[in-house]
Amino acid sequence: MNVKQTLEQQLQTLEPTATLSVSDKADFQCNIAFSLAKQRHANPVTIANDLANRWQDQYANSATVTAVNGFLNFMVSDDWLIKTAQFVTDQQKLPLPTVKPQTVFFDYGGANIAKELHIGHLRSPIIGEALKRVYQAFGHHTIAGAYLGDWGLQMGLVMAAMQDANLVAEQVTLPMLGELYPAATKRKNTDPAFYDRAAAITAQLQNYTEPYYTTWQKLRQLSVTQIRKNYERLNCTFDLYDGESSYQKNIPTVLTKLKQAGVLQTSQGALIVNVAQPTDQKPMPPIILQKQNGGYLYATTDVAALYTRHQEYHPDQFIYVADARQSLHFEQVFRTARLGNLVPPTTQLTHVPYGTINGTDGKPFKTRDGGTIKLEDILTTVSAATTEFAVGLSAIKFADLINNVNKDYVFDLQKCTAFEGKTGPYLLYTVVRITSIFNKVGACKINFANLPQYLNPTIRDILVKILHLTEAYTVTLHSLSLHPIADALYNLANSFAVFYATENISTITDPAKKELYLSIAALTQTALTYGLHTLAIDTVKKM
Repeated sequence: MNVKQTLEQQLQTLEPTATLSVSDKADFQCNIAFSLAKQRHANPVTIANDLANRWQDQYANSATVTAVNGFLNFMVSDDWLIKTAQFVTDQQKLPLPTVKPQTVFFDYGGANIAKELHIGHLRSPIIGEALKRVYQAFGHHTIAGAYLGDWGLQMGLVMAAMQDANLVAEQVTLPMLGELYPAATKRKNTDPAFYDRAAAITAQLQNYTEPYYTTWQKLRQLSVTQIRKNYERLNCTFDLYDGESSYQKNIPTVLTKLKQAGVLQTSQGALIVNVAQPTDQKPMPPIILQKQNGGYLYATTDVAALYTRHQEYHPDQFIYVADARQSLHFEQVFRTARLGNLVPPTTQLTHVPYGTINGTDGKPFKTRDGGTIKLEDILTTVSAATTEFAVGLSAIKFADLINNVNKDYVFDLQKCTAFEGKTGPYLLYTVVRITSIFNKVGACKINFANLPQYLNPTIRDILVKILHLTEAYTVTLHSLSLHPIADALYNLANSFAVFYATENISTITDPAKKELYLSIAALTQTALTYGLHTLAIDTVKKM
């Protein structure tokens, strides 16, 4: 049912290497004539003209093709536009290309126990949740793990502070936890004795020594409850609220397997794996898996988590959504897993590196006094700048996803909460505007049979933008960046705005024409709602 996939298959019967892409010059475009011209030492214009003529002889009922300066421009037939419109309306989804279903494990979120979520925690859940939903749209089976930081020094610091305050776990509340950890973090920098005690408690915890282990369990549950609430407010859902602690017991197994594979080495008393390769263009340091004192590191846990998750879920691909500054870390972890045969060679290991959120001054987003902005404060501020929480959340998410995932971006409160331009509120307003149309005229039959009779440039533009939105899903699947979908949603909303401005639907007297125009409005709303849901943005009924 996917138009581009069908056209591409037909084109490949004429030229097997040809592909189509979205273009502002046509519904779809093909530039195969240029690469063929290099191979054949021929004129690309001649090749394009020949392909266009052959297409028109065989597939003119699917699309009209014209050759322009070596490019092939495709204009989809009315029949395909009708079929697409009817499919979206009937199925309440987009006609995505058929792919082989896989199992994909997503690792995103990455909050730390005992710490409040701040702006640095924002991108991973927003990007990760949306990417997961894209994979689900294609029919892939997904598993999402939050992978909490719950086994490090911060727990020892909190417990040391609790000792000094004569507190037991049952007395600690979330607000208290939010105060204990920052204060303990500052204190460790100026009080060596306190730091040493916190480190000793951490070591005891990691050996499952009581009462530290039981205290840790209670503090973890307290934190996870709040972390879960914050993620749910962001429309993010996880299958596993696992963490570093979940994989500690498998570390000895992993080290044994690495030793058996002949890649685990001893260096100055530490256990390392040399992950450098002859093809590396820059230095690649070895990964340290066990310190001289026998302690494990963050990397050790990540390798163990990768191994354990594969043993339990056997995914075809792992996708980690984490800060670009962790790129070296993930490369080391992935190479270690390969060298130790901890995952099969066929299992894809992917890190999606994202940039930082900056203020309008181009520097990392901070409070006025230089502190890190709490996530709770961001949500409250943006909600206050719009009409309700759902609208404010759309502003935050769309401001992130409209940018290339790999790039830093500027968080401009005034810009992202505007009700015009490339913003979440603008898209929600378009959906609400369509709802208001049906509130005025009432329910109607959705019917596209009269499309050829009343088709005009503004209607056709909407239908083509839906085709482009569908293709954006494929681009996102390959690029792992959400901005193609976000852009396509904005372009669709913009096309509807033009249609709405030129046609007063409620005053149309021709019943067949009115039915078609209302069907176009319903179609647009369905496509926008589906796309926004993919981005984990809820629509609203009024604004």
